[in-house]
Amino acid sequence: MDLGIEDIDDNESSFCGLWSRTHRKIDCVELFSNPNLGDDYFFNRLNINNYCNDNISDTLNFIKNNYTYGLNNYYIHLICNNENPITKLNIPKFGTMKILSLDVDQRATHSSKHIEIKVVDKDFMNVWIDIFCRSFDSMEIKNEVTTIISQHFNKLTLLIANYYIDEIRYPVGCCLLFKKNRTIGLYCLGTIHQFRKKGVARELISNAAKMVTNDGCDLIILQALTKERSEEFYKRLGFKTVYKKILYTFYLN
Repeated sequence: MDLGIEDIDDNESSFCGLWSRTHRKIDCVELFSNPNLGDDYFFNRLNINNYCNDNISDTLNFIKNNYTYGLNNYYIHLICNNENPITKLNIPKFGTMKILSLDVDQRATHSSKHIEIKVVDKDFMNVWIDIFCRSFDSMEIKNEVTTIISQHFNKLTLLIANYYIDEIRYPVGCCLLFKKNRTIGLYCLGTIHQFRKKGVARELISNAAKMVTNDGCDLIILQALTKERSEEFYKRLGFKTVYKKILYTFYLN
């Protein structure tokens, strides 16, 4: 499947839209806002589109004066490619995000006798939510995550990783799949602290790849913030960089 940056970015933007309390386009900027998710670089964002020009500062000032929604800052996501006339912003840089893809036909297969991956139905949705919030040290946003996942459950495929010790099952990891057009994005990949570096994330990705194949698709997309040092782990599993974004912190106060 030959996917372009536009297809991939549309998946990411549509997924973020599900988590937003406010989602709107202002000139060449796409705004996503949910103050109930706290200071989150992925969900409280401003996407700068390719057709922006030198007047971007006017648009950003307009947002600063009219669309704060109680936030201290947004995170600007600027795609680095030849089609974007804006290559740099004169505001603090937050980091670099790599967008990676996995050809599921060429994936490395994995299997662990200690780890079981299950698709979550609505009866066990709260288990997934608990793992997600614990994995990202975000128990304070649990109510908001519950509202979002409940509202959009049918648009998502939730996966849980159970880890067995002496035949006792421990739910320890999570991720979800979101399909938009021809693209499947893997999001919310997390493992609770005491079970990290035991192959949980690897098993989640491996099983997600199997599901994507069964769904008639052949690529999985995910994001890696370089400062979190996860890119090399993904590349060992077969992921390749498609493009990157520069993220900036846009302070509102």
